Amino acid sequence: MRGRRASALIAGLLALLSTAACTDYGGDLSGAGVSGGGEGDTLVVSETAGTPASFLAYGIREGYFEEQGLNVELSPSAGGASVIPALLSGDIDVAGSNAVSALIAMGRRMPIEMIAAGTSTSESPDDDFSSLMVPEDSPIESAADLDGGRIAVNTLQNINDIVIHAVLAEAGLDNDDVSFVEMPFPDMPAAIERGDVDAGLLIEPFATVGASQGLRAIARPYTTAMPSLQIGTYLMTSDRVAEDPETAAAFRAGVTATAEAIAADPEAFREALPEISDLAPELASRMDLPVWRGTTDRASIERIHATMREIGLTESDLDYEEAVAE
Repeated sequence: MRGRRASALIAGLLALLSTAACTDYGGDLSGAGVSGGGEGDTLVVSETAGTPASFLAYGIREGYFEEQGLNVELSPSAGGASVIPALLSGDIDVAGSNAVSALIAMGRRMPIEMIAAGTSTSESPDDDFSSLMVPEDSPIESAADLDGGRIAVNTLQNINDIVIHAVLAEAGLDNDDVSFVEMPFPDMPAAIERGDVDAGLLIEPFATVGASQGLRAIARPYTTAMPSLQIGTYLMTSDRVAEDPETAAAFRAGVTATAEAIAADPEAFREALPEISDLAPELASRMDLPVWRGTTDRASIERIHATMREIGLTESDLDYEEAVAE
């Protein structure tokens, strides 16, 4: 999308980013950067640095996208809403984001659609890749003890708001009863241990790092919000989906094949992580992995959107058929 319409859309989104910029996963961003949209059969995909980008890297390495006739060029990013301007301007072809950032943008009439599912959490809390963590010697034993407390989150107005709301609601609290403190995932374990905050929402691999440093989990927020909750999503512009539905479908098929391969043999993915990312082998062997499905989970999107309306992140209605390309 080019010209005045794109410029106006991007300007509007940049205003959105000033209050809603967010990332759905952390990691080393030293290699981050977005290159131009792909030429010919090359599809430039920007995905959040860390395990989400490693998922795509694994699918590329194993040939699942090539089998669909796609030459995928992976560009790690900070994720969240930050990738949507690059998508709208045509600098990238596919953006990996999170459902909350996508739905906020759609609610502000950004012409984007979900074409495939990104990361999801597990069915069981024991395998959830998110943890609400406190120091080992903290007097906080449950969410009920967080009334008036400070909770570290990687960004504001993100999936954090949704899942922490679910944890607090079980204790009879809401988001207004706590204060969110924004900081990068790598900084959280030390900040929690020092007492700069009372708790922090960590995701893998940072939750495993925190546990190794003596932090303990008092809740597993993603599964509390909904077992198997879909967190991430892949986006294309509405124009691109309409003009080239075959490519959107081929990308979704590649994501699905990669997801099925990891589900069938997660140890192979763990063994590949040190090769396709900067993750240490010992950490890769211990961390709780996200779940990937490929196809967008309608129940997750509807649950997230309903909570967004409840806590004031959006006032828009959800037109699922318009938001999701199948």
